[in-house]
Amino acid sequence: MKKYLCLLFWAIHFSSIAQVNQDLNSIVKNVLDHSPALKGQKTLLSVGETKSQIQKSYADPIIAYEAGITRIDPVSKATFATGPASTVLQFQPNMNYTTHFIANQVLYDWGKNAQNIEKIRLENKLTQSQIDVMAFGMAYQIATIYHQIHYLKNVVTIQTAELKRIKDQAAIIEQQIKLGEAIELDAMGWRIKVTNQENKVSETQSQIGKLIDFLETQAGKELKKELTNMTTLNQSNEGSIENNPSFKQLDAEKAILDQEINVQSKASSPTLSGVATLGIRNGYLPRINGETPPITDDFRVNSMLGIKLTVPIYSGKRAYYQQNIAKIQQERVNFLKEEKNTQLAYEVRQGEVNLKNLQDKMALQVKVIEQAKYAYKLAEARYKEGTIKQLEIDQAQNTLEEAQLMEENFRLQIHLQQMDLLKAKGLRFWEN
Repeated sequence: MKKYLCLLFWAIHFSSIAQVNQDLNSIVKNVLDHSPALKGQKTLLSVGETKSQIQKSYADPIIAYEAGITRIDPVSKATFATGPASTVLQFQPNMNYTTHFIANQVLYDWGKNAQNIEKIRLENKLTQSQIDVMAFGMAYQIATIYHQIHYLKNVVTIQTAELKRIKDQAAIIEQQIKLGEAIELDAMGWRIKVTNQENKVSETQSQIGKLIDFLETQAGKELKKELTNMTTLNQSNEGSIENNPSFKQLDAEKAILDQEINVQSKASSPTLSGVATLGIRNGYLPRINGETPPITDDFRVNSMLGIKLTVPIYSGKRAYYQQNIAKIQQERVNFLKEEKNTQLAYEVRQGEVNLKNLQDKMALQVKVIEQAKYAYKLAEARYKEGTIKQLEIDQAQNTLEEAQLMEENFRLQIHLQQMDLLKAKGLRFWEN
């Protein structure tokens, strides 16, 4: 029976945590969906898709219409003695009129266009990885602010409880003045304490308001429901630094550089094209003695079909230099990956050490609070007996308040450190 009760307890516990995580996840998703910055970056994906379509279009035929008039002087002529008068035969007219459609189709390019299409696809993949890195950082920024709001709300609770105690004591002093048991100076001191504590509460509430306003601005909507019952993110040990999106971005950069080398290796490859024209031109009949033939006889439909092979021979070694640049950049990416791996591994090691120290301090602070509570109860009892002055009980209460605030600060630092570890390990908590 005890075993089943334990299982039931844990089920309820994790169900509660799941609901809390759902609230935080909802806030993060709202921010990511609303963010104009992310939307602006996502437009680059559409640009990349359009570039891909443009590159694919190079495999389609190019069809154009041409019309032209050309005047040629002089032109070749032949003179024949055909009797009393010579006959002059002009093989080409001075005025040449042409109009035709022309089509050019790449038949085979030895894979050059396909390589360029693949490079554009990889560039789009890099854009997506950059968007993921940006969204990843924004999500953890929102989670940090969420925890800060939770911390400040707990601080307000502690400060409000202290304010109530001060007001209650101030009311007692005011009553004692009426009975002649206290002087006005005592009341003035308590009024100052009330004002100071009210200022503390007001300042903390103002900070909460600013943070909530920031979250709602980023989300583009009110978040009253999501911020009503706040608690902290369910932490876990999932993930590893290899899952950090920075590595995916660097891998995407390296893939583009690999493809750039492939593209440049095809730069000297030939291109086989087919060419065809269909149109009308004049000059099919020769000019005899300068006479122009009738238009219907002189203008004829003409066509042309052909195959053209273009073979690059020399281009100043540009492709070779482009390959060298890509190889140097590959080396740079490898160094960046090594540096990022070292940095994240260090952050994880230091984070785990810091987390352990904070947890130890937290455990010690819990004992300090227990002692401060006991000291306050003891001081309160002695005050009622008249064995200590008001100043001493105030000191005991201040000590308790400071201990409670310190506990909340340690709790916040623990959660922030846990989030830093999750961030280093690339955990996308809002997708769970």
